[in-house]
Amino acid sequence: MGMSFFQDVRVGVRRLLREPGFTAVVVVALALGIGVNTTVFTLVNAVLFRGLPFEQADRVMFLSSSDHAKNRNDIGVSYPDFRDWRVQSKTFRGLAAFAQTGMVISDSNHAPERYNGPRVTANTFSLIGQKPMLGRDFLPEEDHVGASPVSIIGYSIWENRFGRDPDILGKSIRINDAATTIVGVMPKDMKFPLNADLWIPLVPTPEFEKREARDVQVFGRLADGVPLATARNEMELIGRRLEKEYPKSNQGITTRVIPYNDEFNGGPIRIVFLVLLGAVGFVLLIACANVANLLLARSLARSREVSIRTALGAGRWRIIRQLLVESVLLGLLGGAVGLLIAKWGVRMFDLAVANVGKPYWIVFRMDFTVFAYLAAICVATGILFGLAPAIQLSKVDLNATLKEGGRGTSGNARSRYLSGFLVVSEVALSLVLLVGAGLMIRSFLNAYNRTAGMHAERYLTMRLALPDQKYPDDGARTRFYDQLEARLRAVPGVESAAVVTHLPLQGGFEWKFEIEGKPPVEEDQQPSVLALIASPAYLPTTGSHWSMAATSPTQMACPARAR
Repeated sequence: MGMSFFQDVRVGVRRLLREPGFTAVVVVALALGIGVNTTVFTLVNAVLFRGLPFEQADRVMFLSSSDHAKNRNDIGVSYPDFRDWRVQSKTFRGLAAFAQTGMVISDSNHAPERYNGPRVTANTFSLIGQKPMLGRDFLPEEDHVGASPVSIIGYSIWENRFGRDPDILGKSIRINDAATTIVGVMPKDMKFPLNADLWIPLVPTPEFEKREARDVQVFGRLADGVPLATARNEMELIGRRLEKEYPKSNQGITTRVIPYNDEFNGGPIRIVFLVLLGAVGFVLLIACANVANLLLARSLARSREVSIRTALGAGRWRIIRQLLVESVLLGLLGGAVGLLIAKWGVRMFDLAVANVGKPYWIVFRMDFTVFAYLAAICVATGILFGLAPAIQLSKVDLNATLKEGGRGTSGNARSRYLSGFLVVSEVALSLVLLVGAGLMIRSFLNAYNRTAGMHAERYLTMRLALPDQKYPDDGARTRFYDQLEARLRAVPGVESAAVVTHLPLQGGFEWKFEIEGKPPVEEDQQPSVLALIASPAYLPTTGSHWSMAATSPTQMACPARAR
């Protein structure tokens, strides 16, 4: 069996080499289908399947709150709720919290720079099994009120700002204008929880202690042997208990528990990538139908060869196996060329999304899973497009074919029927693809038209955060933003400038309000609006012409329109 198989391979290779034109056409058709499939699967594998780069990453869960009264399914968690969860939960090995914010590092040797710097509880890194490459982790007491400020910096800061100084540990820098001691440096690819550059302990301030202020994010690691469903049931019971204890702040608040990767790459993102994977699957099926038709056309010329081999004693299965080996060889050749196409496609996609803020653990690379998928579709594709022509050719009428010099009429009729079926299948698959592509393009155009009120290519933006220590009150912050706005307008080429809390299309503050003259209602039933805090020049800068009052929050963004 083994020797006859290798003999089939040798015969198949010689056959393909004798027909270089036919081989090239088939390989190109297959390479396009296999290439785009491998490209998309590489993206899907990175976004949906591979997950966090930690041991047992599938057991790291993201916990958030849901407010059914407001129909909001994914909101933050209050620090007091987190503290109660940590005490009452038994299904998690541990729970940790973080609060995303911007941090400004300043010292005497460098200009101030803004970084992504979450505040984290002291057990954050031990819970995910990560250790600093230099120095130590946070100590349990360092996320308590009154602890001395400390920080762990990321590799990029250590390399770019401090020149990989080996004596960096113990040095004092100013983070948001507060003297902070560096106690550790994280490895190069460590940016948990989401593209972080440095970390400081999450010390509960008076604002954090308000149970209605849901300003922290929570994650946890499931205890050994505990399934996700059990943890969800437990957190639901804890939520009901807190709702009874704190009805004013926790009425209608429930807990949501999902795998950590699904929080950032689930929902619409998952649907888009899976739909894309299905679409390129149709492309591969169309390529297979095309190649199957080519093989059927070639089978008419090979009927005499098959008849002679049958006359010499080759059984039907032997004939089918030989033809399938040739088809799989074509599939492997198409896969080899498709691999080059996939490498180029993945590279182009990676460059296109380099600056869109994707989670740091998403790395578009071809790992063992991708190569296994590539090998599987190469073999499966070869069998798929080769099976029908092989079966058709193995049914050749020996006597009629030998008498007519390889032009058997009965085989021709069956071939024409099968070829017609493949053509209809190609048209149907192409129609599905065209309809799907049309709907997707229409959705993109609708989304584009909704945001076409601004010519984004004429706008530049920057973000900044003012430390409370240096700008303690509204007056100090207002003076800073007024001066900043005036200096921005004076920059050559700037037509208009404004200051705002949230850039266009990036959300805003949720403010509750009461209607004058209407009876007062309970706080949880008050209507709310999404609002921005902006300088008077914001609407004119963005192309509107209404007036607006100004105020002075600590964090602002600055859109500026060029001439």
